[in-house]
Amino acid sequence: MVNRVYKEPPVPGTPRHRIIDLNNNLDAEYAVFRRSQSGRSAHFQAIHETEALALEVARIHASESVARGDTDFTYYVVQIKHRLGIENGKPVDKAVA
Repeated sequence: MVNRVYKEPPVPGTPRHRIIDLNNNLDAEYAVFRRSQSGRSAHFQAIHETEALALEVARIHASESVARGDTDFTYYVVQIKHRLGIENGKPVDKAVA
């Protein structure tokens, strides 16, 4: 992962802030994703330490989607089992918790 320097800190709720949150919580076990409108992909929303918290946040996101008038959406609560890739120039291949 390339470490970039930005003039302003990331705004909470933006993709840049979500990725920083993900990198700062490497031991978190649950993630919330939202299905794209096409149904072909899911977009990362948040990462959480516990399943209960992830479920609660997914319910809040779903409630906000209804309030915006969305009529076709799905949120997924996913347990993170393993991290695999390259982070900060180093290979990573390890189980989570």
